[in-house]
Amino acid sequence: MPTTDNYNPVGGHTWNTEREVGELLASLIICTGAKRVLECGVFHGYTSLQLIDALPKGGYYAGIDIEDLRVVKSSVTNKAIDFIVGSSTNEAIYPEGKFDLIFVDSMHYWDHILPEWKIVETKIADGGLICYHDTQHILDVAKLMDYIKRFKYDVVTMPTPDNRGLTIIKKAI
Repeated sequence: MPTTDNYNPVGGHTWNTEREVGELLASLIICTGAKRVLECGVFHGYTSLQLIDALPKGGYYAGIDIEDLRVVKSSVTNKAIDFIVGSSTNEAIYPEGKFDLIFVDSMHYWDHILPEWKIVETKIADGGLICYHDTQHILDVAKLMDYIKRFKYDVVTMPTPDNRGLTIIKKAI
């Protein structure tokens, strides 16, 4: 499993994604052979390091956040890493190409997450996974999951240690 021993979360802020969620996402990267990963909402970068470390040699990680992302650095080599400052509702800032796994944990209000979803769903590779955090305790994120279920997606939501919820989405065949 990937290690984040070199990372010290700033003040242990409760907005950080639970460690177990990062471990599950890292496991998904390893098990599916994902080579390209996108994260919308980096915050302090704790999960980012888990995602980066799980990528295979030659893998690519892109993280988008409205804050300066200089806090995240990985000691892992042989991987391409891009940090993009801007809103994940701005399609122009997204890297080219499709992604095998996309993790979304950015703004949690409807006027942000619906336009963001409409971009993210175009960026997922065939057979790829889109994972959303905070799907059980924030009303607008739960509402988005209900919206997505109306379309041809398999949607599985599970509790997390802090009961915030993680949802994994895959386009139905």
